[in-house]
Amino acid sequence: MSVYKDKRTNSWCYKFVYKGVQYHRCFKGATKDEVIGFECVAKSELRKSNYDIASDNHNYTLSQIIAEYKEFRANNYARPEEFDYVIDKFYSLIGNKIAEQITLADLEKYRSYRKGKVKNSTINREMDNITRVFSLAFENKRIRFNPCSELKKLKIENPNKRFLTKDEEEKLLKVANPTMKVMIILALNTGMRVGEILNLKWEHIFFKLNYLVALNPKNGKPRKILLNKTLKAELENLPKISEYVFSNPITKTKYKNIKKTFSRTVERAGIPHITFHELRHTTASRLNEKGVDILTIKEILDHADLKTTQQYTHTPRKNILDAVNILETY
Repeated sequence: MSVYKDKRTNSWCYKFVYKGVQYHRCFKGATKDEVIGFECVAKSELRKSNYDIASDNHNYTLSQIIAEYKEFRANNYARPEEFDYVIDKFYSLIGNKIAEQITLADLEKYRSYRKGKVKNSTINREMDNITRVFSLAFENKRIRFNPCSELKKLKIENPNKRFLTKDEEEKLLKVANPTMKVMIILALNTGMRVGEILNLKWEHIFFKLNYLVALNPKNGKPRKILLNKTLKAELENLPKISEYVFSNPITKTKYKNIKKTFSRTVERAGIPHITFHELRHTTASRLNEKGVDILTIKEILDHADLKTTQQYTHTPRKNILDAVNILETY
């Protein structure tokens, strides 16, 4: 490994030659082991991309690659601004550096800033979005390697999934305002994501045909969701304030976030803390308890991977007991 410490800048650097071209870079604040990793990644990416790095312009700033990424999201995602706050906060912490000069230490700076404020799982999701900025920049040949490639995810605890009981549901619906009540019923009867619910328009509901079309907030992909009688009746009785099904009656604009409103509803109901997303867990659990097969549950919840569905389901104790009793009569 051609890694050395520059005495003048007190920084670890790498220097190597590939196809007759010398590549040299120093990393302020990085450790020797990190730079060894950077060198390995740089060599690997050179072999993969097989283009002449020396001829490209690599003076793109962080603000420039962020702008390109936001433009890419605007053209390819249903909710392009969803994680802008993450990218903007990263920019404010790091500054408008040359993108190529951003190191693993800069990424760790953001993670350190977020630790203690949010869960590790949230930090991991935020880092995934920052990684996409650099991945696109590398793909567009704005940088020579992705500094996020060496970033390891934080360990996360896997607490027990929270499911809403029928008694808790009754208490929740009793204190919920009319709009929140329908949102809760919609979530429990379909397993829809909160983003799908907030983006639902009246033109997406086909009452005569008993179904609605939900748009996946991550990729904008539409999916058909069947309506049962209870849900259909609740939606039909909801006043039409704007093009969106769930709108603020004062501003006549769609709700962007219902986290606080739902939390206050839970508090008034006097039940243990539960998030709106865990209503989706509840849907999976209830279907599972009623004997619906896991592939059908996967389709209803629109999971890309069966493993995700398995996390949201559990085997009821009665089912286990019945299974054991079956063995007794074999």
